[in-house]
Amino acid sequence: MGPVDVPEDASFDDRCALFDEPIARAAGALNAAHAHLVELTEQLIDTDTWQQGDCRTPEAFLRWKVGLSPHRAEEIVAAARERSHRPATYELFDEARISLDQLTASLRGPRWADTKIADFIPLAPVTKIRVAMRPNNFEPDPDEPTPAPKPADDRLSYGPTDDGRWRISGNLPLEDGLRIEQAINERRDALFNDGNENVTTPQAFVDCFDRSLAAVESDSRRDHYRTWLHLDVTDGHTTTTDGWQIPMAMRDRILCDGIIQPVWHQDGIPFSVGRNQRIVPERTRRIIELRDRGCRTPGCTNQHVEIHHIVHWLDGGTTDTANLISLCKYHHRLHHQGELEITGNADLFDHVEFTFTKTGQRCTGVAQPTPPTEQPDQTPRYEPPLLGRFDWNYIGLGWVHPNAQKLRLEQLRAHLDRSDPRAA
Repeated sequence: MGPVDVPEDASFDDRCALFDEPIARAAGALNAAHAHLVELTEQLIDTDTWQQGDCRTPEAFLRWKVGLSPHRAEEIVAAARERSHRPATYELFDEARISLDQLTASLRGPRWADTKIADFIPLAPVTKIRVAMRPNNFEPDPDEPTPAPKPADDRLSYGPTDDGRWRISGNLPLEDGLRIEQAINERRDALFNDGNENVTTPQAFVDCFDRSLAAVESDSRRDHYRTWLHLDVTDGHTTTTDGWQIPMAMRDRILCDGIIQPVWHQDGIPFSVGRNQRIVPERTRRIIELRDRGCRTPGCTNQHVEIHHIVHWLDGGTTDTANLISLCKYHHRLHHQGELEITGNADLFDHVEFTFTKTGQRCTGVAQPTPPTEQPDQTPRYEPPLLGRFDWNYIGLGWVHPNAQKLRLEQLRAHLDRSDPRAA
């Protein structure tokens, strides 16, 4: 379509009017493309055609072929699985009248309310659709048993943030959470009794894990879980093993009270141990983990890795960084089963090739998309939803299962018959 030609002397209202139609066409084209992708994904799932290369799930196939994020791939697959169960909603979707996000939000509602939901979602933005799809807005079929609530999945995530901090978030069973609370309370009381009158809950939380690491008896195991910092002696650049840069002030404080393990380099490549040692030393392991930052297999996002010799030790391979690579357990096993061939120099960017031995197909992280050829006048136009205030009492009316409505009418007639004097 190209950019919009905006005259320099155009008023604000005129500029807005110039963009209305191109944006509506672009949104319509995006909706149509998503609808086509969902339709294709449904066919891929029905025919099991997604089982190509290294893909273990339909979501992995979409991440590879379409370059989607894990979250977006999950949404596309979920939409594809629901396609045959909600004809009214998907008619709107296929006509590009609703977006993928509007569709995804509407899937939280029950299937039996498909027609009622389809009347509502073209008018509502995503945030209001999510509110409207809450379970308490729908009265189900009284003849159907109430489904048991799904148990919540245990969840715990943690890691560095973009602003140089570290965050942790989780969702655990109540009994586990209460034990964690008591452990933090015990550490806070202990630190207070040791003279730290201003001890905080975060300090007590960290102290729990300091004690856990200090309790490890094996020196080798303790070193394996030590926090390693990689210091560049030329410019002072300091990073963790997973690549996060340490602020200068924090680096200086750590160096005053830390154990420095030098890693010697020649021409930018760390010295290796060659054929002198088969087992990868801990120092070399950390270098490989810093370089690869997760499984090196294209498209794999697994961060829990094992170090692998590209040329096997028994075949004359050396324990050098160029011959060592990070692989997750799945791809490591796949290689040793003879299904994934790995060749190349791991120290050089994009110089390692992964090939599936059965098909001879090279494993790549993202497939190359085909540019669109559709003309602008052929793309559908998207009408945006309403942004005004919603009357939620009105929205909820009528979202009742037909069997529940029938039961209400029968109860009402029975009540009228009992109250009518003529019935006696």
